[in-house]
Formats: sequence, structure tokens, C-alpha cells
Amino acid sequence: MTYPEVNSLEESLAILKKYKNELSKDDYDNIKSVIGSHAIENEYLNEIDIEMLVDKAINNRTTEESINRLKNKGLL
Repeated sequence: MTYPEVNSLEESLAILKKYKNELSKDDYDNIKSVIGSHAIENEYLNEIDIEMLVDKAINNRTTEESINRLKNKGLL
């Protein structure tokens, strides 16, 4: 599955907003900060990038574990 390219900070934040109720305020703010840091460099996170950050936050997974989980789901 491929996800559309994201071309702005606002688009990335709109994706994150879909996960707001699943995250603690701290986790939401931390992910929002990561998205903002990437946007400074004109790198905008898409759905899969944000889903991986959310998965890591909610399930306390390592990056490798999140990548493997997404691969097993056929998302990577």
C-alpha cells in the first residue's frame, strides 16, 4: 500500500489529528514536535510515518519493532 505524498506541515498535522484520541497529551505533543522539526527542513511526514510514531508511542515499541509490525501488516 502506498500513501500519498504530503506537501505541507498542515497536511502532516491533519494526519496526526486523526490519532489524537488514541494518544496521551504528552505523546501527541511529542509527535507534533517531531513533525514540526522535520517540516523545518521541508520534510513532511506522511500517514505511514505518523502511524509508526503513534505505534511507537502507544505500544512502547522500538523503531525496529514498529517497522516489522507495519511490514507484517503489508503497509511497508
